[in-house]
Amino acid sequence: MVTATITSSPAVRAADPASEEPAYLACRGVHKSFGTTTVVRGIDLSLSRGECVALLGPSGCGKSTLLNMIAGILEVDRGVITCDGVTMDDPTRGVRLPMQKRHFALVFQDFSLWPHMTVRENVAFGLRMRGIRGRKRRERTDRALERVQMGGYARRQPAELSGGQQQRVAIARAMAVEPRVLLLDEPLSALDARLREELRDELSDLIRDLNMTTIFVTHDQIEALTMADRIAVMNDGVIEQIGSPQEIYTRPQTAYVAQFVGISTLVPYEVRDGLVFIGGVQLAVNNLPGRPSGRCMVRREAIIVHAPDRSAPAPVADAGAKHEGHLSINAVCTQARYLGGTYDITARDQAGAHWRGLAREPIRAGEAVRLTFSVEALCFLAR
Repeated sequence: MVTATITSSPAVRAADPASEEPAYLACRGVHKSFGTTTVVRGIDLSLSRGECVALLGPSGCGKSTLLNMIAGILEVDRGVITCDGVTMDDPTRGVRLPMQKRHFALVFQDFSLWPHMTVRENVAFGLRMRGIRGRKRRERTDRALERVQMGGYARRQPAELSGGQQQRVAIARAMAVEPRVLLLDEPLSALDARLREELRDELSDLIRDLNMTTIFVTHDQIEALTMADRIAVMNDGVIEQIGSPQEIYTRPQTAYVAQFVGISTLVPYEVRDGLVFIGGVQLAVNNLPGRPSGRCMVRREAIIVHAPDRSAPAPVADAGAKHEGHLSINAVCTQARYLGGTYDITARDQAGAHWRGLAREPIRAGEAVRLTFSVEALCFLAR
């Protein structure tokens, strides 16, 4: 029997935790339907000034619809949206501020630069549409270009720029109008994988340097984990969980979040007589899960897989020994994938549960293996 202290996930939060300071941007009970189909269901979301929040989820989960309501492109059916103390939407009071009066900036995935305009003309376009002319328009255009380090490219055409430079121009155009909030709709999805990785860090650094309150929509979990201060994971029109990237990854509250973000194993557990049973292994824990049965999660990288007739890879000692705070589970490899330096192993234990872990040595399908991981890696899901 293994003894350990295990922390369960807290109760599921459908909205943000209470904040000590008033929200800069807030959505409260926001609904949106198209005909008989409800796309957004009572969303509660708030941002502090200068915060970057990712709306993460698969296609059709409602994240772009929510972004478009915040931008003012779509009407809110029910609920309230406010920014800096100003009500943007409140259907019950007949309030709907037009998109152009919200002073938000929306950057689309294709950047939407005018091909026949120079970089300077593209950045100045929004100012010209707002009736800002002469010296003031030139100064704000130049200042925006300098902030994104594109001042030396002012006379070039968009076709003469790299993908990263075009992205900077799109951000500069958004910055020039001095928006309250920057809204990004899948800002990197139109790029190839290598360029997307390069620009991810650039865009993240740029948003932080500008200290802009930002919401960006993405289905890419790596973008969300690396760029956002907080992530709102969406599913079927609701926010399943919102929290820091570390909270979302290490302490998911639902099976959906655990499976959508990262690669993990979900296995059933039972509590009997003060003991927790997982995969046929008995644990004595100081903090019992809140429910007598359910599922728990272990991330793939937390599980070390090796063949029991071989030496366990350092720094793990003999996985067959009973370590304080470690679990060893016997299983059979069902699939092995080479990742470059490590192997992604899928294995089935004696109870029929499937596990995902990493091995440093090649393992063949059908070979007996042992799975070893710290009990601290276990996360009991709220639902």
